Amino acid sequence: MNADKVLVERRGNIALVTLNDPGRRNALSREIVRGVSVSLQRALDEGARAVVIAANGPAFCAGANIDDLRDGWMERPAPDEDPALMFERIAEFERPVIAAVHGPALGGGMELMLACDLVVACEAAWFSMPELGHGVIPNTGVALLPRVIGMRRAFDLILTRRRVAADEALDIGLVNRVVPAHAVLDSVLSLAGQVVEAVPPGALKAAKRNLRAHAAIDWERVVKSPLDVPKTEWREGLDAFMQKRTPDYDRFWREPATTLQGIEGD
Repeated sequence: MNADKVLVERRGNIALVTLNDPGRRNALSREIVRGVSVSLQRALDEGARAVVIAANGPAFCAGANIDDLRDGWMERPAPDEDPALMFERIAEFERPVIAAVHGPALGGGMELMLACDLVVACEAAWFSMPELGHGVIPNTGVALLPRVIGMRRAFDLILTRRRVAADEALDIGLVNRVVPAHAVLDSVLSLAGQVVEAVPPGALKAAKRNLRAHAAIDWERVVKSPLDVPKTEWREGLDAFMQKRTPDYDRFWREPATTLQGIEGD
């Protein structure tokens, strides 16, 4: 694990995992994905009763690292570097995982907090899934978001790519609590302590397992779904983002057969 990109410390019975790449707004990179996965296992091995995921800098997580997206993440990344598998580890983790969202959570950052069991956000936090505008899909988001806020709202957020402020996020059930910025971490640590206080680990694990089972996710589908998007489209979207220009998607609308080639056979 790259200790500079993911920090781990104990706060009593709680493992605090902190994304620590503020210069890139904690964008999910190979190093961060590996680091979070290793941190979860470390927390379990060391007997932590709950995990809090926080971040340093002004943003919680600004989505996926575009360089990594263009360099293999859209086409079968290594298992220990696959964000979807990291999200699955978080969602299926046998201890409670709570997100402390102190700033913007975009794209993969929003998927990260969706994978957590509970979310506390600051009043200035906001959420967005801009992926379609970049020619890619929020593959974990399309699985998790409808289960959290309902199908109609999920369509709204994914298709329009609009920003959701903290107060609306609380209203629609996207987050559990909204607190002042200075109180986010303390509030999350207090909530984590409340969750694990006076309950046995086996019952807690069983509650999580069965809550997830009744809203089952097809993680195999999640992992392979980026391949549904035609390569020409996501290349154009990501290249345009890197080159700071408007992507040219009109040509794909004029070539419907090409546009649909990524999902043939489904």
